Amino acid sequence: MKEDYLRIIMTTTSEIFKSMHQCSYQDLERLNLYPGQPQLLVLINENEGISQKELADKKFVKAATITGMLNKLEQNELVFRKADENDKRVMKVYLTERGRHIAEGSKKYLKDLHLRLFKDFSDDEIKNFIELVIKIKENIK
Repeated sequence: MKEDYLRIIMTTTSEIFKSMHQCSYQDLERLNLYPGQPQLLVLINENEGISQKELADKKFVKAATITGMLNKLEQNELVFRKADENDKRVMKVYLTERGRHIAEGSKKYLKDLHLRLFKDFSDDEIKNFIELVIKIKENIK
């Protein structure tokens, strides 16, 4: 019986992520961003001068992944990096003026996405969902 549940959960989860990815591409096209970039811009906006290592830690990704994402954002003139004054090996990340504007749009996009995902959910259902997801995360550690 548990195998049936697992199959349904895995299939449904995959479908959710696929749908979110497809919607994200369409929605983010107007911001000229790719999935993953809105969250990163909002994180930088809320933590101006954050180090690349801190970004990687907060996003639960490898430093090389953050470097690649930042390279693209830098090419689009949304962020810039500057060496830490006390430790030149540490690169701090800042938003450009254009980046701040896009980060605000990204924050709205993320809020709208969350509202869309949890439309018709009660507060208790959302709390239960969070508890279950955290439990799953702990189980796979």
